[in-house]
Amino acid sequence: MPEVCVRGRRLAYAVQPLDFDKSSPAVVFIHGSGGSREDWRGQLDGLASTATVIALELPGHGESDPPAETSVPAYAEWVTDFVEALSLQRVVVVGCSLGSAVAQHMALSPRPWLKAIGLVGAGARLKVMPALLEGLRTSPESSITMIGSLCISPAAPDPLRQEVLERLSAASGELIHHDFSACNGFDVMSRVHEIDLPTCIIVGADDKLTPVKYSEFLRDAISGSRLHVIPEAGHLVMVEKPHDFNAYLKRFLQDNGLAAT
Repeated sequence: MPEVCVRGRRLAYAVQPLDFDKSSPAVVFIHGSGGSREDWRGQLDGLASTATVIALELPGHGESDPPAETSVPAYAEWVTDFVEALSLQRVVVVGCSLGSAVAQHMALSPRPWLKAIGLVGAGARLKVMPALLEGLRTSPESSITMIGSLCISPAAPDPLRQEVLERLSAASGELIHHDFSACNGFDVMSRVHEIDLPTCIIVGADDKLTPVKYSEFLRDAISGSRLHVIPEAGHLVMVEKPHDFNAYLKRFLQDNGLAAT
């Protein structure tokens, strides 16, 4: 798997196509709490003909060097440094959950190369139940099982549900606690209207962690943004309904001149 050295640490990522033009549009996907590049497998496979597709593993996740961070601004700095280390010139940052917070933070002080954002299972504020934060410290296995059950729509097939739980279980309770702490400290409710970039918002109709009303708030607050609600999908909508997800994102990229020609 490719990697790049940033501030003396290895950041791992997956990319399609492997041989890409750094001046062409690139979509950088940012996973959620306890996630990895595997969360974007359907996009790596399904969107490579539309743009350069990159799934970054945040510090401490997947094969990237630890430690993880405990704040959204700190994670956003790593993403910024990663993009600049690769010399990407036209970037769309698409993030799920924690990753959506990173995307919003970056969009509020955008670098010239940031051309658009995608917000998936998102909210302008991502408060976490105190009992869940404490549970990740004291009984991580049961807490991770509960998180896994909340991530997926009741309509999802059992094999997919089991796969998601296995992915989360591969991450430590400490790592997920770090990520949830970052989410808990994130709140741009009073500033999100300042975002002035093309914005695609996608949410599963059955999302229990960031309900549809969160995405509706973002749509109303961000001028010109688009909201797509995908039926029979939960928080990990890009995993549950990759075909529908990819179709919406592809159309968004094409409409904003950010797809390969």
